[in-house]
Amino acid sequence: MKQLVTLFVASAFALGVNAQGDCTAGRYVTYDLFPGEDVTTGVVFGSNTSVLGAPQTLRLDVYEPPGDVLAERPVVVVAFGGSFIGGARADVADLCKLLARLGYVAVAPDYRVGFFIPNELNTTLAVVRSMHDIKGAVRFLRKTYTEDGNPYRIDPDRIIIGGVSAGAIGAVHATYLDEPSEIPAVLNSYIAGLGGVEGNSGNPGYSSEVLACYSFSGAIGDTLWMQPGDQPLASVHEVGDQVVPYDTQIANVVGIPTGLLASGSGDIHKRLDHIGVPNCFLSYPGSGHVGYFTSDQATAVDHVVQYLAKVVCNEPAGCGTLFASLGEQERPSELSVWPNPTTGPVSMQVDRIMDVMLFDAMGRTVRAQRLVPGVNTMDLSDLAPGWYTLRTADGQGRSFPLVRAAE
Repeated sequence: MKQLVTLFVASAFALGVNAQGDCTAGRYVTYDLFPGEDVTTGVVFGSNTSVLGAPQTLRLDVYEPPGDVLAERPVVVVAFGGSFIGGARADVADLCKLLARLGYVAVAPDYRVGFFIPNELNTTLAVVRSMHDIKGAVRFLRKTYTEDGNPYRIDPDRIIIGGVSAGAIGAVHATYLDEPSEIPAVLNSYIAGLGGVEGNSGNPGYSSEVLACYSFSGAIGDTLWMQPGDQPLASVHEVGDQVVPYDTQIANVVGIPTGLLASGSGDIHKRLDHIGVPNCFLSYPGSGHVGYFTSDQATAVDHVVQYLAKVVCNEPAGCGTLFASLGEQERPSELSVWPNPTTGPVSMQVDRIMDVMLFDAMGRTVRAQRLVPGVNTMDLSDLAPGWYTLRTADGQGRSFPLVRAAE
């Protein structure tokens, strides 16, 4: 990967990326430069074995700027969040639309999700599934360019991947876990059958390497996988994130410690600074998880948008670490939720009045409750075992996965 990036940069300087004419007239930095988006949904890009062991078809949605005359456009892949247990590509439709209106081809791919018992092995497998599927999607895009007449009019040399939460974790690993020697030891007896670093999600023979990466509250298993010459990265993350760690901590899935160390954006960008890789990091206060999408979405998204424009236009992509601030009214409330999983009662401790809602796996509201400062209780004993999501209505819109376990 390091050689590919070096060769790309050298050729870009020699030929002049801006000479393509697409980095003019405000393209990539002007919101709603295009009046909407053309969407192609459900495109099959590959297949693999699901979490439960059955065959699974993998699909993606493509968002393009309408009326665009460019023959080749840069691609931004957007992977959804959901703790590797839930989520769907439709969850990132709004972000894909925004990118298409800026002039990108935005792609929202599937990656395999489903319930698993969180521990070191199962959680590592979940990350690798997402990594493999994202790589398969990138290979598919290059395949359409070479074999299918480039139907989405992409520039195969300017593919950037990223995502939100679990999707960001998958994208970061797809970018930087690129050597067989970096495979976690817990996978030693599994990785050959999984297809090695590249995986078996389809489109063999094409490169899965990317120009750059971005992350909304993502993490990596080991920052040492990031080496000099690697791709640039932009991130956004909250310091006290209780779902994906900001620094290096034991990773949790639905509140269950996995025994698996993960390094979040804070430590990732320290590593990139140390090894001289261009990077741009926006650090938020508070203990929310992607709460900035509610409290300060325009700033958080614009941070990544400005970075993407620099990358695709061959401009310096580093900005160091920036620190956002939130006013008192925007400060995330402290919220602790336990036990998780539960067979019935859930305790919720808050430091101010807030409303919460509980949704089932189909997105239906099954509980709504106002919490008062201190410890509150919600009883789930009458609900069916399965996956639920507790969401705050305190201006932050934070989500907490909950599992109602079988008794």
